[in-house]
Amino acid sequence: MPSRARDRSTGVKLRTVFALALLTIASGCSSVRVGYNNADTLLLYSLDKYLDLNRPQQQLVRDRVRVLLAWHRSTQLHGYADLIEAAGKRIEGHVAADDVLALNLEMNRRLVAVGEQAAPDVAALALTLHPVQLDRFARKLAEDNIKTRREESGSKRSFEHRTKRGIERAEEWFGSVSPRQEELIRDTLAARPDSEDWWVHERELRRSDLLALLRRIQAEQPTVDEAARWMREYFAMLAEPHDPARRARMHEFRRGNAELIAALINTASPDQKAALLKKLHGYAEDFTALASVTTSRS
Repeated sequence: MPSRARDRSTGVKLRTVFALALLTIASGCSSVRVGYNNADTLLLYSLDKYLDLNRPQQQLVRDRVRVLLAWHRSTQLHGYADLIEAAGKRIEGHVAADDVLALNLEMNRRLVAVGEQAAPDVAALALTLHPVQLDRFARKLAEDNIKTRREESGSKRSFEHRTKRGIERAEEWFGSVSPRQEELIRDTLAARPDSEDWWVHERELRRSDLLALLRRIQAEQPTVDEAARWMREYFAMLAEPHDPARRARMHEFRRGNAELIAALINTASPDQKAALLKKLHGYAEDFTALASVTTSRS
């Protein structure tokens, strides 16, 4: 199933914290409702940590997030539940890599939609930032990069460690992993020895791109509409990079993951599929429950 979401950069949070429910699918989080219901607090905390927001900026974030989350609850969550239920039905039969890629594409489309909606809000905040705040942001991102490189160094980059981590991720979804599935994971990772390095580098590029965009907005002070347009372009680029080499490498990465996911599902026992379907159904129920909060309040 989708790999554990490990990118903690504010660049990603700016786009996706409002789609926390979708991200919890990718991370295997077992507390969708708690995380989603506290998304406003989590975002403010994260932004303050990276930017040291002043009081007017904090209030701006609170006000914008409140409206954005209301939009997200009322327009997006039922769609997430439907998407998961549809995926569950596919799992009951044979699953092709293209099926997994189609789900990935739809998830990205929905995240980009959140970016489209959030872009004016992010732009409004970006226009208030000061050079000292952006310098702090740059330092924090550099510290994150160093920490990530350190964590991915040494024994954690060994083939055996990567294999163990892959097996643990699969067990989160299937409950257990058979010897045949362990072999599938091992063979896939052996064929892609540089995937971890590539993903670490890609995250660093995304952070650098975001910092450059924020500095541009601060320096040029465009209109909110213009800054929002730049933000939309950045969010869209996260799903589909403009650079041909980065785009090709991302497609290769997604294809490799999709092939492994399909193979694991197709070799799953009835008990494993039951565990997977139970987990997916639980997420769908969470999204439906979260969406109903809006309905009951309206």
